[in-house]
Amino acid sequence: MNSTKSEQISPGVKIRAQIDAEIVKGLLLANGGGAVALLAFLPKVLGSPLLSLLALPVIVALFTFHLGIVAAIVHTHFRRKCSLVYEQYKFAPPAGTLFGRTLSQPGICVASLCCMWASVGAFLAGGCLVFIGALRVVAN
Repeated sequence: MNSTKSEQISPGVKIRAQIDAEIVKGLLLANGGGAVALLAFLPKVLGSPLLSLLALPVIVALFTFHLGIVAAIVHTHFRRKCSLVYEQYKFAPPAGTLFGRTLSQPGICVASLCCMWASVGAFLAGGCLVFIGALRVVAN
């Protein structure tokens, strides 16, 4: 079967797809690693009266990391759909709209980016929660 030039996948597309896959792995590793670390630390926090001020921040951060994992998984799903839209329109898809405003790319692609940044934000928020809780423990 002969492929026309427009049907061939450029090296840049392959490289970007590989980078996207690595980003998802990193998001899952960061949020998953944070969750595992806090799960391992949780019995110590719950069992020590000196660390009781840290219990709530650790539990909330644990849930925040969970949300980061979910956002990374949804990002992957939306990224796949975004790729299909680009392929369907031969890599020149129409821009999406949101509340009457024109987006820079199709809506599903913007949703994918939002989920990616939400996952990054969840990791940062979870770390900040534990850090602030630790400062409260040290201050008392």
